[in-house]
Parts: sequence; structure tokens; C-alpha cells
Amino acid sequence: MPDAVLRLDPLRAWRFVAGKVSALGAVTSPPYDVLEPAIVRRLTDSDLHNMVRLILPRDPDLGPARYDEPAERLAAWQRAGVVVQDERPALYVYEQRLGNAVLCGLVGSLRLDPTRRVVLPHEDVMPHWVDDRLRLMEATDADLEPILLAYADGGVASDAVDAARSGEPWVEAETYNGAEHRIWRIEDAATLAAVEAELAKHEAVIADGHHRYAAYLERQLREPYRTGAEVGLAMLVDYVRHPLTLDPIHRVVPGLDLETVRQRTPAGWQVQDGRVESEPERVSVTDGSSWLTLHASGDAPTVTLLHEVLLPAWGVDEEQLSFHHTLADALALAGPQQVAVELTAPHMDQVLRSAAQGVVLPQKATSFGPKPRVGLLFRTL
Repeated sequence: MPDAVLRLDPLRAWRFVAGKVSALGAVTSPPYDVLEPAIVRRLTDSDLHNMVRLILPRDPDLGPARYDEPAERLAAWQRAGVVVQDERPALYVYEQRLGNAVLCGLVGSLRLDPTRRVVLPHEDVMPHWVDDRLRLMEATDADLEPILLAYADGGVASDAVDAARSGEPWVEAETYNGAEHRIWRIEDAATLAAVEAELAKHEAVIADGHHRYAAYLERQLREPYRTGAEVGLAMLVDYVRHPLTLDPIHRVVPGLDLETVRQRTPAGWQVQDGRVESEPERVSVTDGSSWLTLHASGDAPTVTLLHEVLLPAWGVDEEQLSFHHTLADALALAGPQQVAVELTAPHMDQVLRSAAQGVVLPQKATSFGPKPRVGLLFRTL
């Protein structure tokens, strides 16, 4: 097998046609795994063509048939010209601005790396979510959501990104949260060759989209000779030039109460009443009215200690956990027999070190941001 290299190929991306929808921003969505019910309702009401109608299949009781509806809907949008495919292949420069937060990088078709030598995961996956994303990909014959990759010191590739941003955007959109989105195309052969040569020197960490990347690999395994199955839609960000944020993902634990936490937390941990926000390495647990703060024992990320030490000690089945990107969403579900667990984010160097060593953090360990908006660009096989 030839040496794996980081490679992002140009593609003929699909996009919405402004005149066919209420607004380009109104048909976009956050990634599937951050969609709380209130957001889904807002997006569903915003436009009949919102991407949430594709990426979040309804009616779980239908089993595999639940993926037929988004597949039929996408096909209908294609026939009606609601979405169109770019005439020529390109790498796309995507920029998202919300206040002082900026996401900026390259979108293209990522060459898959089954050996995990250049595309490095940093957290574990849950098989049922991998299967869910794979079924959706197979039904729609499309990659609807780009995964997010982070790499350092992109040199010529990052220069090409910044040079493209000096020109007129190919697509512009504004979303209901006030974020501004702009896209440029890179199709100059010399520039594309320079970007390819530069990226071949690097490795990248999966910042967001571990389940989708695992689904890409499974699809390639199932259809190794199919054109298009050797790549998956991705956005690549030079986090040195265009820094990303790193936040925790919180948990809700059904059937667990504060007294059990107090009694069963292992020796060596300091258990303190109240929520001690000043402590950078902590696990805070609440039933909605009272808090306990557990001071970490060891130098591992708190999310690792939670899954490897605390949850087994508390007698918790990991399959019962729910995951929440905002603390407010977790707190809304807390009660006397269902605690919310507030975590602190791992440090960037912990994430990078574990990825480089091939050691993955527990599932849903981190939330990198800002996340690319879904619906501005997607690919079909």
C-alpha cells in the first residue's frame, strides 16, 4: 500500500439556488448532532427546503425505511432545480463570521485514510450513530455534511485560502443567528497543485465528525471499487492561522442521584458541596437544585476520568447517557433521579497528543467550533 498522504480533491459541489428558496441562510442547519428539539422546530418552520429535513430522518419506528423520505426529497429538489451542481470542479474556501468568531478553511473531497496515519481521530464513536449516518449516505447517495479537520501551519495552502478571500465571493448567506457565510472557488490548476503538494506534508486531526468519518470508511469497505466511495466531504482548517474553539460536551445520567455520587465516588477524589467554577479540572454534578464538585484525581482529561473511573464506580451504563453541547440544555433535564454532569474541555495539546499516539478519548469528548453550516455545499457520489 502506498504511503498515506493528506489530500483534499476538488469537486463539483451542489448548492441551493437563491431564487428557489426563501433565502440561502434559511435552508441551512447546524450539524445533526447539535440539533436540540427547539432548533429543529425553528429550522423546519424556516423553509420547506431546510437541510434538517435531509440530515435528521424522522420516525425511528420505521427502521431502515426512515431514510427513504430524505432520499426522495433530495431527488425531488434536484429534479426541480432547487439544488444545482457546480459546472466545474474546485476547492471551496468557506468563511463563517459571528461576532469575533471566525471559521475559515478549505472544503473538498477528502481522500480516506483507513490506516489512520494522516487523518487522526481523537475520540471514540458509538456504533449506532455510525450506522445511522451510513444508512443516510447510502439512501441519499450523498455526503450532506462536511466533517471538520484541523491541521497546523498550512503554508502555501493557507496562503491560497487567504488570497481567495480577497476576491468577490461565489456565494453569500446570512443565518438567523446573525452569522455571515461566504464561499469562494479555487480552480486555477497551478494553485490546486501547490495546495496538493503542501497538504501532502501534513496530518490532520478530526475535530468534528468522527461518526461521519467512520461511516465514510465503512462505505468504502463495502464498495471498494465504486467511484466516489474513496473520498468524503470535509473542511480543512489551519488552526494556527485560523484558531478553533474547544468546548466540553455535557452529560445527563438517568437513574443517578447526588447521594449515590457522594457515596460511590472513589477515594482520592475530593467531593465538595456547590459548584466551584474556578477549578479548571473538575466534574460538577447537579440534580437541578444542588451541586457537587469533584476535583480530578490524575492528569487525564476529565472526560476520560468520568468514563473510565466515575461512571463505573457509580454503576452507570454508558448506553443510558445523553449528550448536550450547552449546559443549559443539560440542566433543563436534571432532576432528583437524573443528574446533569458538567465537564471542562480538554486542552488542545491533550487532544493532539492523544490523536498522535493513537489513543482516543471517550465518545463526544469535545466540541470544536465554530462548526461549518450544513447546506451551503454538499457532494453526491
